[in-house]
Amino acid sequence: MKIATLLMEKANYDAQLMGDINAYLVSLKANDIPSISTEMMIRELNGMGYTVDEESLVDLLSNSRYVSKVTTDTIELVHRHNTRLKKISKIH
Repeated sequence: MKIATLLMEKANYDAQLMGDINAYLVSLKANDIPSISTEMMIRELNGMGYTVDEESLVDLLSNSRYVSKVTTDTIELVHRHNTRLKKISKIH
């Protein structure tokens, strides 16, 4: 197999992995789940066919716009206040 083909497969794998991670994080946020254990996230990803350990998951999530803090123990999601609710409460 050519090196270019291997590099392309790796890039596709990485992109698909990040897409699935982001979809999972968005799902957690949609269900008002503020955090998840890193171990549970790894189990979910393993169930999807990925091979990820704690350190690599921390590296992957260190710049995620959905994550406020990530350690080898927990993943805390960004908490955004609902600005519409704030505006309504100021009116009343």
